[in-house]
Amino acid sequence: MAAGDKGFTVRTAGSGAEVPLANGEKGPMKGHGHVSMDIGKGNTKTRMVLEDAMLVPNLTSYLLSVRAVDRNRGAVVIVNNACYVLSDGDAVCRSGVLYKASVVGKVNDLEQYVIKVTPVQASANAASTRIAGEAELWHRRFNHLGLENLKRVATMVDGMPVSVADAKRVIGTVCVPCVDGKMAQSPSPCSSTATTKCRLVHTDIGGPLNESLGGSIYFMTALEDSTGFITATPIKTKGIAPEVLKTRIKKLETLTRTNVKRVHHAGAKEYVPKDSKAWYKDKGITSEMTAPYKS
Repeated sequence: MAAGDKGFTVRTAGSGAEVPLANGEKGPMKGHGHVSMDIGKGNTKTRMVLEDAMLVPNLTSYLLSVRAVDRNRGAVVIVNNACYVLSDGDAVCRSGVLYKASVVGKVNDLEQYVIKVTPVQASANAASTRIAGEAELWHRRFNHLGLENLKRVATMVDGMPVSVADAKRVIGTVCVPCVDGKMAQSPSPCSSTATTKCRLVHTDIGGPLNESLGGSIYFMTALEDSTGFITATPIKTKGIAPEVLKTRIKKLETLTRTNVKRVHHAGAKEYVPKDSKAWYKDKGITSEMTAPYKS
């Protein structure tokens, strides 16, 4: 329904009938016609013409008919307190976004969208409700085995009461250990990644491995945090790791034309000899150790 005649083309004059509004009031209809509207942003706009529009001057704003947009092969999306009118409803269907949406229902004879609601018994934790009778004891004895599997076990072994095979859940109750076991912990926050090259370098030693053709049984890695650039160098003994690390840092600084600021390592003795500490200090590099591992 249009509040004014801007963009409105009158096809037939109104009969003077009053149109019921959502707030319960009524407004006189001055004519039937169609409304033209531009959809889009900037220079990319599409003209959409809505047929069967009504001119109701008493309205303070335009009222959009979702059904009219649908007839014009458009689409209406309401997100974050905003209503978006899309010119290509078929593109919305092809995008696959509707496969993730809930089905609202179809339009009835009054052109109203009727929501389909399917009643759900019990709760979302139906699999965690308690089991009635002796079966609950056996449920606990079998480390909180599921009800259907518990019934199956009762028909396969001797010694379990016959009632277990016919056990039922007690609606409205909860088996706390089952609920706790099904709870998922939110992932731990990821450590932040350096955004400046050579601000942080990670290093570690792996091995021993099978001896290589060159006689190496260990390897040392150096990972530049911001880019993920990594090198792995075979080494014969852990004792030469400090000198290899110094070489890798010098090559990394040459490649990036940036000085390394921090080196992160496990705190092993081969990383913190006295001469390495002096070298770190001379280069202005901060040597950091990871937290000790505890089993």
